[in-house]
Formats: sequence, C-alpha cells, structure tokens
Amino acid sequence: MAPPKVDYSLYLVTDPYLVPNGTTLEEQVQKAIDGGVTLVQLREKDAETCDFIERARAIHEITKKAGIPLLINDRVDVALAIDAEGIHIGQEDIDVATARKLLGPDKLIGMSVSYVSEAAKAVEDGVDYVGIGAIYDTATKTPKKPPIGINGARKVLSYLSSVSRYVSTVAIGSLNLKTVRNVVHLSAVPGRRLDGIAVVSAIIAAKDPMAVSKELLSLVRDPPYWMRVIPNRDVSSVLSEVPTVISRVRSETPFVHNIINRVATIFAANVNLSIGSSPAMSENVAEFDDFAAIPNSALLINMGFGTEDWVEKYLAAAGAYAKKLRPVVLDPVAAGASELRKGAVKSMLNRSHFDIIKGNEGEIFSVAGEASQMRGVDSTSSSQLQKKANVVEALAAKEKTIVVLTGKEDVISDGMTTFVLRNGHRYLADITASGCVLGSIIGAAVAVSLEDRFLAAVASVLLYTIAAERAAVAPGVRGPGTFIAALIDELYMLSNATANGDVSWLEAAKVERYVEEE
Repeated sequence: MAPPKVDYSLYLVTDPYLVPNGTTLEEQVQKAIDGGVTLVQLREKDAETCDFIERARAIHEITKKAGIPLLINDRVDVALAIDAEGIHIGQEDIDVATARKLLGPDKLIGMSVSYVSEAAKAVEDGVDYVGIGAIYDTATKTPKKPPIGINGARKVLSYLSSVSRYVSTVAIGSLNLKTVRNVVHLSAVPGRRLDGIAVVSAIIAAKDPMAVSKELLSLVRDPPYWMRVIPNRDVSSVLSEVPTVISRVRSETPFVHNIINRVATIFAANVNLSIGSSPAMSENVAEFDDFAAIPNSALLINMGFGTEDWVEKYLAAAGAYAKKLRPVVLDPVAAGASELRKGAVKSMLNRSHFDIIKGNEGEIFSVAGEASQMRGVDSTSSSQLQKKANVVEALAAKEKTIVVLTGKEDVISDGMTTFVLRNGHRYLADITASGCVLGSIIGAAVAVSLEDRFLAAVASVLLYTIAAERAAVAPGVRGPGTFIAALIDELYMLSNATANGDVSWLEAAKVERYVEEE
C-alpha cells in the first residue's frame, strides 16, 4: 500500500521556542490550519521522549480533525507511538530503508536535500518527497551547509524533472511573506516546479498565524503578474501600442525611485522630468517602504557605486517594491568588470526578482553566466546577433523577466519573443550615463505598463534612441556636450507630441522580430 496523496502547498514545521507569549503551540497550529496549512511536521529537538509523545498526540488530534497529515521530525519511535502519517529525516538521521521497514509502505518519508547528489540518493532510496534547502540563512536551525538560494533549488528541480518517478518537493529556509513568491516561481524549470513551501517562524512566531497562512498559501498558488507572457508578439501590434505607454507617462506622472550611479543623478532626473515622470534619488533604507507605497511607482537599481552594504540595500529596496507589486528595473552596471560585481549580481538574482534587466552586451552576458569582456563600465564584447539573441532570450526565460541588451543594435526579449531595434546615434556612446538614464526611462514606462513589460521596454528604447537621432542633427549640436541638452529637449518634445496625438516620429522606428535561422 502506497502513502496517500498529499497537498504540500503549505507545510508547517513547528518550533516550540518561537511561540508568542500568551498562546500555545497547539493554538498556533490550529490557527495555521484554519488559515490553510496543508501539512504539519512536529519538531521537538530538546524534548524528552515521553514529553515528545504527549505533544505529538495533542497535535495529531488537531491534524486528524482537519484531515491533514502529521509528520514527526527524525523520531521513528514517536511516529510509531502515535501512528503519525510519516516522518521527515535529515542527511545524518536514520536511513530511508530502515525507516521504511519500521514504518511500513503506507507512511510518508521525506528527506532534507541541498544538492543534486543528495536528491539523487533520496530518490534511489524511495523517499516520497524532498525538502530543498536551506534556500536562505535561517535562525531556526544551526546551518551545516551554506544556503543554496533560488538557483540551488533550480538545480535540484532540473534533476527531478528527468527522473521517471515523481518525487514531491518543498523548499525550506527563511521562507516568509517577502521571499515565498520569488522562491516558488523563480525556481521553476521546464516540467517541474515546487509543490510547496515549508515554513517555520513566519507562522509559528506570528501574532495572527491564520492570516499569515492565508497570505502564504495565496503566494504559493497564485502566479504573480510577472509570470504572464503574451505569446506570438508581432512588430506592428507592439508598435501600435507604443504611443499609449508614452502618453500615459506624460498624463499619469509615474514616480521613479532611482538608486543610481552618482555621476548620473542630475542627467537622469532631468530626463525623467522631460518625459513626464517624477524622479527621486534616494539610497536611504528608511524611505523604501514609503516610496514603494506611492501609486504608479517603480524602482531602478543601478549598480553604480559599490559599498560594503550595497547588495543588502538593493535587496531591501527590491523587497519593498515587490511587496507592493510594483516593478523593479535592474541595471547591472559593470557586472563583468570585477569579481565583486559578478558576485553581487549573482547574489541578487538568487534572492530577488527583477521585472526588467537592462545592460550592455558585457553586462548582460555576465549576468547570464556567459563569457564577456568589460573595461570598467564599458563593454568590449562584440558578438554576432544570433549569439546575443540566444543569450537574451535564455536569460529572460530563466529569470521570468524582460531583458534589454543595448548596443549598436538593441535586443529585447521576454523569453518567447525577441525584437531587434536599430535606432540610435554614436553620440550615446560618447556621453556619461547614457545607459543609466535609459534605465530610468524604462522605470517610468513600466510603472504605467506593468501589464505589458515587454511593450514598456520597447517603447522606452524607441523613444530614447529616436530622440538621440533627432538630437544629433538638431541646430547647434556640435558634439557630445551640446548633444546632451538637445537629447533632453527631444525627449521632451517627442513625449509631448505623442500625448497630443502626433506619433509621426515612430515612422523612423527600425524594429524587427528576431527569428533564428535554421
């Protein structure tokens, strides 16, 4: 007889030391189940056997009434004593074969895994599910291994997608209201996604465990907006919607929070104002939640200057905006120029989601894990279009984002559709922060077009690059210095013209859909 089918969506792991004053573990478990918890694991690391069994019986009464399984952490004897539905074991606990022999074929056995090798052994041994982690550092257990992050979960899921027997999966390790959405949906690979999450302190330590459980379950089951990709995009239909985005920026005045390279602040602020958006330049963590709460807001993280706390500051800002379902644009400045920056980007992608990632060829290739050539902030890479398109499309699909690779030809992809844009002027390469301000324009556009981030990216690049072409030939422009002022003017005039119904400038757009040759 095989173990029963289990809903792993929201898996509660108990910790008696986290229970708030004035309540009991049993009360917290009951409220969590009322909020939607689908499975409970009782963990009592320090309890005497008789006390463990007594508590297990009490918790089991609660779970049986709710019709959900109770698993015991590590202790086969306790599981047998109360006839629990199964156990969860770690890498250094009782082996699966012995546990199965003692428990019988109809009990659930789960195992903690961090790496593909451990998952492979667990599958071979016959576990029913694996707990993948720790995803992030956790305070509820003393870590014996470094956290594996979202990318580590992806690796295990990729392996499990290739095996013939279905083994269920949950992620564990500092999963809470801020981290769950990203872990569940960003870790998904073709053919497999997590079946659920295992949560400890976010529920057990909560003042209102029922409300927290409801919200966590929703985050697990309901795909976020950034999982939606519009299929079969064609150039003409996308171009027809570009004026709408630009006009909405002018009419709705989106708020763009720029955490940006200091040499770019004035330029970026003026460009924001020229197209109708409202800029703010702030790296103050105390302001992040307030700024993210502003309607029609977006965040640009421009990795200009590196400081000791830069990654944590960026992640704090991204988390504040994600909590409010507001878009975040990442500009991985000089991502491939140093090991410090490579590590910073890797850490950020392992811990957060970004709605749009914009960079030059060297930066995007570095983010994608491809070989790149950088000289400081400048890309010296020069790949063929096919290579660039393949890298951009793969990165977009992996990170569930829109990728914008800038250069002589700009490549934009949502993972399914890839456009190549060929507007612009060489002066853009001769001025400081030209890429930085494009990121800010993208922030303004996606703030008003969250439902279509691909369109927002295309509209931003076209507005910027066509304005650059016009600015380069404007009266009085003699070189890069005078070009900057003319560029701001052209952005202002094109934005206003579009808002007033004049979209004739879009006739200059040079856009094609990329289709890989056979």
